[in-house]
Amino acid sequence: MKIRSYLVAASLVAASGGLVTIAAPAQAALTTTCVGEGGAVTVSGALVVPAGASCTLTGTKVKGTVTIEAGADLVAKGVTFSSTVAVGNNAYLDITDSSVKGAVTQQGAFGAHVQNTTASGGISAVDGFLYSVDATVKGDIRSSSGELYISGTTVSGAVSGDANLYTDVYDSTITKTLTVSANTLGGVLCASEVEGDTAYKNNSDTLQLGGDGPLSSCAQATYLGGDLAVTGNNANAVLDNTIVRGKLTASDNSPTLQVGPLARVRGGIAATTTAPSASLARAAKAAPQDRGDDLASKVAERTAQAEAEAAAAGTGL
Repeated sequence: MKIRSYLVAASLVAASGGLVTIAAPAQAALTTTCVGEGGAVTVSGALVVPAGASCTLTGTKVKGTVTIEAGADLVAKGVTFSSTVAVGNNAYLDITDSSVKGAVTQQGAFGAHVQNTTASGGISAVDGFLYSVDATVKGDIRSSSGELYISGTTVSGAVSGDANLYTDVYDSTITKTLTVSANTLGGVLCASEVEGDTAYKNNSDTLQLGGDGPLSSCAQATYLGGDLAVTGNNANAVLDNTIVRGKLTASDNSPTLQVGPLARVRGGIAATTTAPSASLARAAKAAPQDRGDDLASKVAERTAQAEAEAAAAGTGL
């Protein structure tokens, strides 16, 4: 059996050629160890995917916490997690068509793919990628020192990308603030709505805020309900096809922020800006470099590997 339940603090010792379980007190919660494939059952306590193992769950309900240990993989489809999900060092989470009632956290992980899923406790990622597609996040999304890509996602909170490789937001709604700071490859904001203030500061390489540009094709408009601040960036930055309800502040950018003809600022401008250059216009016509394609490839490869390893381990439910 590949999925087994143990009492917390229980000890397993070898005796007479077998295993003897020394049980913890009767009131202790159960922990289920998942190695292999699990189906439509209810796990009453916590669930752990041990280091280096692979687990797939389909239609499973877990009432306790979920922990994915170092180097482990969890692929979950149609599941309900009633508590938190923690993704460990070089571990991987792929969750689709599901719900998580607690927070999703990752620390030093390979990454997390969240699709068609409701995450009621928000998502926090330190290192590794966070790839959110058509999800509903009832809380904040916070990512640092990794890769953040959000598409078709509704966030009932703030989004922050700090010291990431990039922070890209497509076709999404953010009810509070958006802050992108110190991203090595900058970021994209496309066809999205941010109800609070938006800030891009101290980023490098390229910032595409609305409109077609060097990083992606973006035909639909972006709406910013608060102020927009673009400051201290060492990046080719362009603002276009965007309505800014508040004021625009742009300073200490090198080169200067370029504002296209489809940008509309309702609250006034306190900024040093210029019109888009001819070179930027040519770049906008080039093939888009949507970074979601690279993440999709990473997800497909790691998920396939995890599913194969879990199938080889066998079923336990």
